[in-house]
Amino acid sequence: MKLRFKDARTWRYTMNAVGKIIDEAAFRITSEGLRMKAIDPSRIVMVDFNLPKDSLDEFVYEKDEVIGVNMEDLVKILRRALKNDELELETIEGNRLAVVFIGRGRRTFIIPSLETIAEEVPELKIPFKVQIKMPPSIFRDVVKELEPISDAIEFIAKKDEEKLIARASSDLAEAEIELSIENGALIDFKAEEEEARAIYTVDYLSDISAASQAADELDFYFATAVPCKIDYTLPMGGRLTFYVAPRVE
Repeated sequence: MKLRFKDARTWRYTMNAVGKIIDEAAFRITSEGLRMKAIDPSRIVMVDFNLPKDSLDEFVYEKDEVIGVNMEDLVKILRRALKNDELELETIEGNRLAVVFIGRGRRTFIIPSLETIAEEVPELKIPFKVQIKMPPSIFRDVVKELEPISDAIEFIAKKDEEKLIARASSDLAEAEIELSIENGALIDFKAEEEEARAIYTVDYLSDISAASQAADELDFYFATAVPCKIDYTLPMGGRLTFYVAPRVE
């Protein structure tokens, strides 16, 4: 297997977020491209990273492969990605993975492929009632502003007013952020439920928001007391999706 991606920093930011959630990843290579699905040890977050072959600048496929990677090692290497670097990944002799940055010169790092068993993660079918499109930076800023207030964020979608409210509270303080198309914070708002409410742990949202720098758009799906779906649209047609279980209080 050999693949080449135009912007190495996209991988840097996406894998940084993924590495905060899971310790090891199993990347599946098929004739369709690259995909990685995993669930964090607490069983609260599911990750789905998908790069179809059309999103890659080069894709050399010989056979189906599963590449096991220690995420801490991969993230440390990807932090070396510079502006205008391209990224090349290649499986090489000895069950190893070559991570190559191509920019001012060619910089190669080699890590072992782990003998990991890829967990079969099912496709989720969740009855979302709210779909909101926003710039990724808005989501990151909302989480960043509310994180010091509480260990959880409540999201409230009001159908008639076409707005999303993010709220955090503790014994010491309360904070509320109102987002709408009218005030320029949202790109699109769709709701089937008159007022949808759900609470999610802020630490997970903070980890996930680390991928915002890599994405072009973000779609946020949820409904009352169900897992939310945070779906990043990546350059060249890739996707990074997180499902987060709600807090029950």
